[in-house]
Amino acid sequence: MARIVYPEAKYIKEIVDVLGKLVDEVAFQLTPDALVVKAIDPAKVALIDIYIPQTAFLEYDVSEEETAGLSASSLSKLLKKVKKGDRFVMNTTEDRVEIIIESVSKRIYRFRNLEIPLPEIPEAQLEFNVEAQLLIDVIKQAIKDAEAVGDYLEIEAPNNETLYLRGKGATVAETKLVSGMPALLSLEVKEPSKSTYQLEYLKYVAGLTKIAELANLRFSSDAPLELEFSLGEGRVKYLLAPAAL
Repeated sequence: MARIVYPEAKYIKEIVDVLGKLVDEVAFQLTPDALVVKAIDPAKVALIDIYIPQTAFLEYDVSEEETAGLSASSLSKLLKKVKKGDRFVMNTTEDRVEIIIESVSKRIYRFRNLEIPLPEIPEAQLEFNVEAQLLIDVIKQAIKDAEAVGDYLEIEAPNNETLYLRGKGATVAETKLVSGMPALLSLEVKEPSKSTYQLEYLKYVAGLTKIAELANLRFSSDAPLELEFSLGEGRVKYLLAPAAL
């Protein structure tokens, strides 16, 4: 048996919404040290890797590793109306998972603990030629602008001074960030790089803009894009394969 209490159910909601876009079922790995969730979409285009250490929880009673398997859509539905300040409680047994949303009252939901195989994800050591830290709202707006013109977002860093986010289609919607702008906190370019990604998968992480302020963006030419978001003491990494144009 395990019991965890997270102070902000809204954070869990946004994470679950992203998971629900990628997979039908999700396995929450409860280890003595952290809550870990990894999921990869059926087409193997996008991977999400979530790590929330036990120190981020109000309660974290996990003596040995357990897995809570749930339908992503069912969990997303019950979390739909959580409000800021609501607590997220998960109690697990071998057969059952109990989710409690604590606010002025308690809403209790019980599910069968699904046997979900953990995704087989190769431990790839990726090396990125570009690393930038920027305000997450900039990414959100660039995705919106790109959706208005096409299906792809091109990211280019020609030097240590400039980062472009371009929607490409019949026309071009370009966001230009220059070192020194408040929206671009840092930019390191080992070599000039340019790569293109599918907006369909990028917009999945738009919900995380509600619970994180900054994003670390890493990429190389025609290589995967890594977006990393901080969630208090935890973090979410989203890895996306380049588009096959």
